[in-house]
Amino acid sequence: MIEIIPEIDRIEEYQELAEQYSLGFEYNDFFAPDLLDDREAVREKISRYRQLGRPEKTDTMHGAFFDIVPFSWDSGISRHSLYRMQQSAEIAAGLGCRAVIFHAGLRPEFAGNERYYRNWLETMSRVAGDLANQWDVEIYYENVEEKSPAQLRELADRLCGESRFGICLDVAHMILTGGAAPEEWFGGLAPCIRHFHLNDHHLQTDEHLALGCGNIDWKDIFEKIGRHGLQGKSMLLEVNGLEKINASLEYLQKNCPQFCA
Repeated sequence: MIEIIPEIDRIEEYQELAEQYSLGFEYNDFFAPDLLDDREAVREKISRYRQLGRPEKTDTMHGAFFDIVPFSWDSGISRHSLYRMQQSAEIAAGLGCRAVIFHAGLRPEFAGNERYYRNWLETMSRVAGDLANQWDVEIYYENVEEKSPAQLRELADRLCGESRFGICLDVAHMILTGGAAPEEWFGGLAPCIRHFHLNDHHLQTDEHLALGCGNIDWKDIFEKIGRHGLQGKSMLLEVNGLEKINASLEYLQKNCPQFCA
């Protein structure tokens, strides 16, 4: 399924587009700390989205990510990060979402520190299992700065018994890190990938351009998605605004119609 990011102030237009093309939603409203501190505003947004009558266990939600470090050596930072992740999972469950996406958060400059790495590995695997079981939502970890799929694969292997865990492969992030080649990412993570984030850039910064408006080789990316049997996974067009969404849909329909079925 292709997903888009809805805007609540123009929700009728987004709902119409979703119905026209059988699109899912990935809610991106609920990661801002000021909103998360306002429980009434959160309840109002959830209620407004629920009034759309979206199918249960279909859509996804991006969880909190600002300064979220549940594996921090600083206990205060760790506690508050876990609190925000709990909030995110609770909101996702309240929206009727299938899954909530969190950043994996492994900093490449510290990944060689054995204590840091083991704490990240143990904490993130425990948190994913706890949240999935408590809120009955799938938990996806997204690559951001990781230069290699190896650490995410080790994390996924730890959670091989948790069917509600998966990797969200952000293609733009994967390319920007300048680390492992795309084939290494797909080859290493294919069994764990449950979701994709797709947007374009000019290979320098994370611009969140419509597909086809940057320099990412989408022909190569979609060939790898198909060859590794991942064409059935959900894919978010991670761009904001109807203009970019429509441009991305047109690009997919013209260049990769098999992913729009």
